[in-house]
Amino acid sequence: LQTRHRWTALTPEETSFVYMRCQEDLLPADASRKQYIENWHQWKLQPNDHVTQCYTKCVLEGLELYDANKKKFRPGRVSSQHVAYQFLNDATTDEVAKYKAAIDVLEPVSNSCADLYKAYLPVHESFVNVTRKLYHGTVEGAARVYNSDPNIKRKNESMFAFCEKHIYGGKNREDVCRARRYELTGSDELRNMIECIFRGLRYIKHGDINIDEIVRDFDLINRSDLEPRVRSILSDCRGIQPYDYYSCLLNSDISEEFKLAFDFRDVRSADYTYLVMGNVYDPQQVKAKMDKAEKDVCG
Repeated sequence: LQTRHRWTALTPEETSFVYMRCQEDLLPADASRKQYIENWHQWKLQPNDHVTQCYTKCVLEGLELYDANKKKFRPGRVSSQHVAYQFLNDATTDEVAKYKAAIDVLEPVSNSCADLYKAYLPVHESFVNVTRKLYHGTVEGAARVYNSDPNIKRKNESMFAFCEKHIYGGKNREDVCRARRYELTGSDELRNMIECIFRGLRYIKHGDINIDEIVRDFDLINRSDLEPRVRSILSDCRGIQPYDYYSCLLNSDISEEFKLAFDFRDVRSADYTYLVMGNVYDPQQVKAKMDKAEKDVCG
């Protein structure tokens, strides 16, 4: 695995992942949840409370607009984002320059949710229309980006389906179908597809295996008790490529649980709002979806 990490402008898939992951992690489970979702989905950073403050911090760090280590905002990232999509998102050079200048002078007292929110809120309120354009928060702008780039995973397309299409291109159906049944065929295509899936699911982060992300998927099928085992399998795995780690999990004593966790993640990867909208793990429902996906491809 490569350890280099070079920043590139964020696609609508990447920004959507950030917003929804922050919401998954921070939304309260009580009756107030609905109001937060309504506000945040309209880009209103309200109400001014601990939940919204931490959501703001999570998004700023997720979009890599804020560097917690240096306690500094990153106006350079704004330029890269603008240049990459300036012909598709309608943001003008002038308004982007003003937004950059505004974040460049921000000096949060600390990295706490409250201090970051306090520093950023006035800028957000002045420039929300610019940031929505830059970070794919308008329906029209995001649609134009999706239409211009076939290499981005679509909404309602699972990561498995995207990578399968991308790597196999409709060929070698037998290998695809064996892979869908969790057989380790060892083919170059399957190795490449697993790498594509692992990157897409964020099982690879900055070139390294992201064990926390895999553990999280076990938690979401109510098997947090397996965390020590998952960590031990992946730490002991003589892995170089994503396929090696995938093989270690499938050849382990928790392979059946891994398949359940991986299937549920695949279902959620087609809809980043899945958990935000209150859906929970339903093994029968997941199995039905996976069976249908396999039947569509393999008959």
